[in-house]
Amino acid sequence: MSQSADVPVEYRRVLELVGTGAHAAVIRACLRSHPYEHILEWLTRLEQVGLLESVPQAGADDLDFSGNFSRAALAAAHDARG
Repeated sequence: MSQSADVPVEYRRVLELVGTGAHAAVIRACLRSHPYEHILEWLTRLEQVGLLESVPQAGADDLDFSGNFSRAALAAAHDARG
């Protein structure tokens, strides 16, 4: 489904990055031209349609997308930065 024309290109890019196990810093760098709020919206939508799954965070520094990620933790980390 991730290759379907029905899936917006932005979603396909996120899925590609997450699927390769890229570190969160790499993902942020690859998506730096997009507002953070848009990325959170994309993650939310991808989770809603079942293409990604948010799971409880294993540790405070475990935001590398290689196994588990939490959309809520990403939003909280962003909010904490101000």
